[in-house]
Amino acid sequence: MAFVTRQFVRAMSSSSAASAAAKKIMVKHVTVIGGGLMGAGIAQVAAATGHTVVLVDQTEDILAKSRKGIEESLRRVAKKKFAENPKVIKTPMTSQKTFESLIDFSRSLGKHPVSCKDTPGFIVNRLLVPYLLEAVRLYERGDASKEDIDTAMKLGAGYPMGPFELLDYVGLDTTKFILDGWHEMDAKNPLFQPSSSLDKLVAENKFGKKTGEGYYKYK
Repeated sequence: MAFVTRQFVRAMSSSSAASAAAKKIMVKHVTVIGGGLMGAGIAQVAAATGHTVVLVDQTEDILAKSRKGIEESLRRVAKKKFAENPKVIKTPMTSQKTFESLIDFSRSLGKHPVSCKDTPGFIVNRLLVPYLLEAVRLYERGDASKEDIDTAMKLGAGYPMGPFELLDYVGLDTTKFILDGWHEMDAKNPLFQPSSSLDKLVAENKFGKKTGEGYYKYK
């Protein structure tokens, strides 16, 4: 199963519409589109908390890799693949009922949801990506080595990973995709300027851990 399309139809009489609109939506069935690191993590957590889950992606190979990752994660109970504080984004078109229902759904997964407006990067990525790119620029200027930057942030700031380790873990292609999108929206912002070393590695298909090489080698 590579693609799933479902249509949800809700019928209600005009007399009950007002009272039904005031009730929150109880989420029991979850469809996750995208079987990458985050998608597989969401699927795993939702299934573990009693929800019926459908995981959707473009190919059977991707789904098989996602399933394998979930199985390995279940065998390593200490490994967490889904953030403890999922972000619930409220756009101008999001109803209060939908917003509150998603907050409740996140809590039903045992998480601590936070809210943010529909702004580029939301909270975590808006702070994280510029931090990662500043580490890259520090390295590109020759001010410090990758290894020393990573060690400094792990021992000095208490981070579980240094910025270069995290870049390779997330995927350099993913980071470049995010940065390019932000740069296109706000080309004058110094935080969103392209990185020569990042561009070079992505052009060489060195995306990090998933390809065996990024800023570090893993083979």
